[in-house]
Amino acid sequence: MLTFEKIRELERVERENKKLQKLPDDLLDQLREYMQRKERIREKTSADIIELENVKNTIKRFFEIREHKITASAIDTIRTGMPPENITKEEEKVFYELTDSLKRFRERFFEELQREAEKKPVYRVKKSLPEFVGPDMKTYKLTENEILTLPTELEQLLLREGVIEKVEQ
Repeated sequence: MLTFEKIRELERVERENKKLQKLPDDLLDQLREYMQRKERIREKTSADIIELENVKNTIKRFFEIREHKITASAIDTIRTGMPPENITKEEEKVFYELTDSLKRFRERFFEELQREAEKKPVYRVKKSLPEFVGPDMKTYKLTENEILTLPTELEQLLLREGVIEKVEQ
């Protein structure tokens, strides 16, 4: 049977170790039963009320420590391919959802990074232009022989007007 001291010990051990600690399969049931038992006490003393608040705070800290470790484990798993040990069935669902989401984010980021690098043409300015505001509301000043990249709308206009020419990369 779970006691306040055992709950505090679970939190202390989890806090002091870097890796997830092995938990009983029925810990959630045990915690629920403990809380219900304490809340069913009809004539609570001030000590009972304080213990109930303390145990709620201890469980919250314990949960947050494991939550942090699961998040860190997801990142480690993406990098190394090694899943964490001592993860509960409930935590496992969240872990794999988080891992999948982070993998997709990472893939999209590097795909976009690569695509932008390939897509952006470079231009040489053929005629200097005084300062002007482009369609993106940014200010531009073009100097003859300057090499640059431009937003698509602006490069089309300047190409048509003969102000810039594409540079082979």
